[in-house]
Amino acid sequence: MKNIHIYELPKEKTERSFQLYEVQGKKTEDKKYLHEPSRPHRHTYYEICVFITGAGKHEIDFQSFPIKSYSIHFLSPGQVHMISREEHYHGYLLMFTREFYSSDFQKKDMLFELPFFNNNTSKPILELNSEEFHEFLEIIDSVKREDGRDHELKNNIVRSYLHIFLLKCKAAFLEKRLSTGTISDASFIIVNQFKFLLEQSFKDLHFVKEYAEVLSLTPVQLNKMTKTITGINASDLIINRVILEAKRLLTYTEFSNKEIAFQMNYEDPSYFSRLFRNKTGVTPSAFRKQMRKKYQY
Repeated sequence: MKNIHIYELPKEKTERSFQLYEVQGKKTEDKKYLHEPSRPHRHTYYEICVFITGAGKHEIDFQSFPIKSYSIHFLSPGQVHMISREEHYHGYLLMFTREFYSSDFQKKDMLFELPFFNNNTSKPILELNSEEFHEFLEIIDSVKREDGRDHELKNNIVRSYLHIFLLKCKAAFLEKRLSTGTISDASFIIVNQFKFLLEQSFKDLHFVKEYAEVLSLTPVQLNKMTKTITGINASDLIINRVILEAKRLLTYTEFSNKEIAFQMNYEDPSYFSRLFRNKTGVTPSAFRKQMRKKYQY
């Protein structure tokens, strides 16, 4: 996208696709960390922000969240975000590529089964108490120690710690969001499959029945499952994903409203504009004007 920087992981001699940074205060002192986090940007990799001391705010895809102590924020490739840190901020940043995480696993799409990655939730945030949070810090300490060593199995060990970290995040995330006994494992798996398919196909498939057919379900079944697990039915999830992409294009590119509608595979730009307005309360042109003023483009 023309007006927004896309960051890749800094390359060392080994070209590793995992990085861990400790951050205190407004800026990261590590010379290899070249980000300007206070401006909107996106990554080609996954990022986990671990906040020990909350101070500042974090905007993810046009939603603003306060940075709270003992919280973890999750970012996926392509998401647009900006973060404003204050002097009392203290935390860690874990960055890794899909290839790094999946290289030792037979199941290559494990990251799409995590409820906080890949646009699976509108609030990719885990808030913990101090005791719960300490367990995650212990894992990070183990990663730090291993990352400072130099031997041929280092990446494998770091990857294993990262896997444990993400699994514990998943367990805590689900425990805090799902009511025990009301949702079956089978339903959760199907909804994750739907979200994975949605992320790959939202520009081409706009109707619940199209996704339901791929998943061997009826539209009623798919809507019921997504409503139970996410609080939103499948049709709204589809529209929300299209609108999110349109917001990104309106804010960070020079594409016209008509061009964006065509990119989303809507043949009638006027219909797409009405759809956008119904979901956001403003026209595409008004939204672009608001965002350009906010970010001073």
